[in-house]
Amino acid sequence: MKKLVALFLALLFGAGTAACAESPVSGDAVAFARTVTQTIADMGDNPDVGNRSSGSPAEKQAAEFIEKTMKEIGLQNVTVDPITLDNWTFNRGRVYYTDASGAQQFFPLGGFATNLQCDMQEVSVVYVGRGTAEEYEGLDVEGKVVLFDIDQAEDWWVEIPAYEAHVHGALCALVCNVSGYAYYDADTIGSQDYCGPETVPAFSLSQNSAAILRQIAEENGGEAKVILDVDSVVTRNGQSQNVWGEIPGATDEVIYFFAHYDGYYHSFFDDASGVGTMLSVARELVRSGYTPDKTIRFIAHGAEEWGHVDTEYDWSAGAYAEITQTHPKWADTGFVVLNIDGMYPVQGHTDFAAAATYEVEAFAAQIGEPIYADGAYGFEAKSPTTCWTEDFGYVRAGVPAIVASHAEPESIYHGPAYHSSMDNVILGVDEAAWAKSIELFRQYALSLDALATRPMNFSNRFTVMAETYEGNADLDAFLKAAAVLDEKIVALNRDYAAALESGNTEKAAALRAEGLALDAATQPIFRDAVQATTAFDWDDNTVFPYELTNWNIEALEGAIAALQAGDVTTALDECLTGVDYNWYAYSFSQETYEYMLDKMFNKAAGTWGEGMIRFDGENLWVLMHSLMEKGEGADYSEEIAELEAALARQQENRATLDARITADVAQLTEHISTVTAE
Repeated sequence: MKKLVALFLALLFGAGTAACAESPVSGDAVAFARTVTQTIADMGDNPDVGNRSSGSPAEKQAAEFIEKTMKEIGLQNVTVDPITLDNWTFNRGRVYYTDASGAQQFFPLGGFATNLQCDMQEVSVVYVGRGTAEEYEGLDVEGKVVLFDIDQAEDWWVEIPAYEAHVHGALCALVCNVSGYAYYDADTIGSQDYCGPETVPAFSLSQNSAAILRQIAEENGGEAKVILDVDSVVTRNGQSQNVWGEIPGATDEVIYFFAHYDGYYHSFFDDASGVGTMLSVARELVRSGYTPDKTIRFIAHGAEEWGHVDTEYDWSAGAYAEITQTHPKWADTGFVVLNIDGMYPVQGHTDFAAAATYEVEAFAAQIGEPIYADGAYGFEAKSPTTCWTEDFGYVRAGVPAIVASHAEPESIYHGPAYHSSMDNVILGVDEAAWAKSIELFRQYALSLDALATRPMNFSNRFTVMAETYEGNADLDAFLKAAAVLDEKIVALNRDYAAALESGNTEKAAALRAEGLALDAATQPIFRDAVQATTAFDWDDNTVFPYELTNWNIEALEGAIAALQAGDVTTALDECLTGVDYNWYAYSFSQETYEYMLDKMFNKAAGTWGEGMIRFDGENLWVLMHSLMEKGEGADYSEEIAELEAALARQQENRATLDARITADVAQLTEHISTVTAE
C-alpha cells in the first residue's frame, strides 16, 4: 500500500512520470485471460459462423461459464441478474447453388437481428447495386431476394437499403460489405447492429459469395436461382442476463469493471477478450489478498451488441437495463466505471488509448502513461467517451468512465475485422500487449481505490465547450467556481495520500469521510453537467447540444444563397444533404426516408438515446426531389421560401437551446459554489 501511496504523492505533487505502483501482473495472467476468452469465443448458436446474441442459447451458456469462473477465482456475492429485452437467435444461414460442374455447393451467411425462416426454399436473387431507390427502376423484386453492396462507414447503415428492399416487396436482402467494415479479405463476412424492424429481414455474405451470385445472375438473365436456408428468430420482451461478482470494500462506493460476453460471429476480441482481461484483473486482486477501501464490482453484460427492436439505439441494452431497471441506486455510489471493450490484443496493433469522460481524462493519463513509458506500445488518454460503448448509460446516470480504446484511426482490426467472421484467434494474439492492458486496468483499480474522492476535474468539459459556444451562458462564472472545486479535490486526495503515507490513520479516516461526502455532493453535479452538455447528431456522434443546430443553420443559409444565385448543384450536394437526416433523402424513397426519420426521433423511448436528439428533424425530401427535377436555371422561389421557414425554425431551436444552457450553467455554478462553501 505504501508504494501505491507514493505513486499518488508523486502524481499529485506533479513529480512527473512515476513507476508502476505494484509489481507487474503474474506470469499466468495472460494465459488465464486467453483461456477464458477462447472458451467464450467457442460458444455459438450457428455452426457455420458462431453468434452469441441477446437471450440466445449460446449467450446463456457463456453467462453460466462466467458465473462459474467468477466463483472459482474467489469473487463474492456472484449474481446473475435477469433483464427483460428483445432476443435474437441466429440458428443457421446458408445459400446453396449449383457450380459449373453441376455439383451443389453452399456458402454461409452472417446475420442481422431480423426474423426469417426459410427451409431450403428456392429463391431468385436480383443484384441492385448499392440498394438506392433508383437501382430498382425497371426491376421486379416482389417476393425475391435482393443483393446489394454497402460501405456502412461512409454511406448509410444497413437497415436503410434493407428497408428500401422491403418497400419494393423483396423477401429479404443479402448485404455485401465492400469497404468500411469487414474487408479483411474477400471471404470475410460482416454484420453490424440492425437499428430496424425485425420484419425487414437481412443477411450478410462475403465478397466472394456475392461474386458467385452476380455471376449466376449474369448468366441467367439477371436473376440467380438458388436455395435459401435460414433460421433467424427475434422475440420481443424476452430475457437476457448480466453476471457480476465483487471484492467487497470497507465503504459503499463502487469501482465498476465492465466487459460484454455477447458477440457477432465468434468475437474473440470484441469482447470475449475484454471478459478475459476483466476476470484476469479480478483473479490477480483476489490472489494478492488485496482488501479494498471501495467495493470493486466486475460485471459481464449481455445484450451489448443488440437488444432492442426497431430503434436507432439498439445496442448497450444489457448495461442500460442494469443501471436503470435492475439497480438504479448503483449510480448513487458509483466511483468510476472501467470498461474493457477495446485495446484488443491483436497481433500488429501497436497504438492504444483510454477514452475518458472529460472529468477524469487527466487521471486516465496520469496512471496510463507510466505503464506504457517503455515505448513498446503507444498510449494516449483522450476525451470524451462516446455512446458506442456500454458505459454511456452509466455516465448519463452520473458515473464517470474510463474506456479501453484505440489510437489508430484505421487499425488492422477495427475496419477489416470488427464484427466479422475474422474476429477470431487466427488474426493473431499479442500476449505482451495483453499483459500491458491487464496491468493498466489493475493499476486503474488500485489507484482509484487509493483516493479519498473521485479524481474529477469539473473545468475540463466546459473549457472544451467554450471553444465553440457562442451564447448567453456565463461560462466564465462556472469555470471560476469549478476551479475552486477542482483544487479542493486535488488537495483532499493529496492530504489523504500523505496521511496514509505517514501512518496517521485517524486523519486519513477523517479525510476519507470528507471524500465520501464530497462524492455524494458532486455526483448530481456530474450527472447534470452530462445532461446539459451532451446531445447526438444524426449519426450518433456525441456533440454539444447547440452544434447540430448551428450546422443546420449554416447549411440552410448556404442552400438559400446558392439557390438565389441559381446554383442548384451546390444547394443539393454541399448544403441540404448536411441538414439533419437529409443525406438519405437524396438516395432513398420517401417511404424509406420517413420511416427512418420517425425511427430516429420517435423510437428512442426506454433506451440510453432517449432525448439525445433535441428537436425533430427537418424533412426536406419533397423539396430536394423538387430541386432535382427542376435542375439548373429554374425558378426556385417556392423552395427558397420553404428553406427560409426551415431556417427560422432552426434559429428558434438555437434560441431555445441557449436559454436552456444558460439556465443549466447558472444552476451548476450555484450548485458547485454551495459545495465548495461547505
